[in-house]
Amino acid sequence: MKKALTLVSVVAGNIMLASAQISINIGVGANQGQVNGGALLQLLALAQTIVTRLVPFAVGLAVLAFFWFLIKFIWKGSENPDEKSASLKGMGYAILALFVMVSIWGLVGFMGSLVGINQGGSVPIPGVPIPG
Repeated sequence: MKKALTLVSVVAGNIMLASAQISINIGVGANQGQVNGGALLQLLALAQTIVTRLVPFAVGLAVLAFFWFLIKFIWKGSENPDEKSASLKGMGYAILALFVMVSIWGLVGFMGSLVGINQGGSVPIPGVPIPG
């Protein structure tokens, strides 16, 4: 489990690093005196897209893990007490993962509603005038 988690984090880190190296191209725009931040905005949009797609996938994966351990508990739990305790522990971790993910999702939504950012909404990006 620890090796799989390490592998997933290394792969995700490499993907983010590669996309950051490709996407970050902050330089002077066509109009002199204006800084081009479009590449940084594209990088943030890419990160938002990745997170938006991974959250439902992670919740679904936790639900599948719970049912997998439930099936193992039903089939092998009556025969082997070690399998029974391992299945119970796996179900507990799956429920804990679901609780944490949904709680964070709810807290982010609550904080967004306090600040005035609803789901799917946007905030105007302030600009810094550059004297020319």
